[in-house]
Amino acid sequence: MKPLAKAGIVAAGYAAALVLACGVTYLRIESYENNPDAQASSGMYAFGDALLFVFTFGVAALPPTGLALYFLRPVQRFWNVIAVGALVFASTGVVAALVHWAERLLPQWASLLTWWPAFAVLRMIIAPLVTAALIVCAMFAPEQRPRRLLIIAAICEGAAAAPWFLSMMMIFLAPR
Repeated sequence: MKPLAKAGIVAAGYAAALVLACGVTYLRIESYENNPDAQASSGMYAFGDALLFVFTFGVAALPPTGLALYFLRPVQRFWNVIAVGALVFASTGVVAALVHWAERLLPQWASLLTWWPAFAVLRMIIAPLVTAALIVCAMFAPEQRPRRLLIIAAICEGAAAAPWFLSMMMIFLAPR
């Protein structure tokens, strides 16, 4: 198969993922259009809709990403660069998790951390999706070294997601 045809198939997969994410988000917005709570808390609903779009697109984009990675298996330089890049990116997730817990457990550091905890939460929210993407990358890696580095990066991303999930569980399970 020619490279242009491969790129077209992958692009069509991403287009389908985009259409699916837009459709799901549209249906969600339509479901609460006349809801007075949605009007009163429009910012919260908008953030939820944005998260729904990002995660729907991210999950739907995993198959075309896997196909693109399959097509890129013979390109060794790509795998070396993506493995190192994944480790660097995953380290930001670990730092975000540390900042998140430092803010909660050490309130005296609040003045030092200033606005970092807000970005830390946003970084941790995308960690599960990045973890899934790294696992898909590791599955298609042609050699042992990039595969190992991608698995290490996926573990770091999973660890970055854990504090956010734990804090959400504490909020939802707290007695009211």
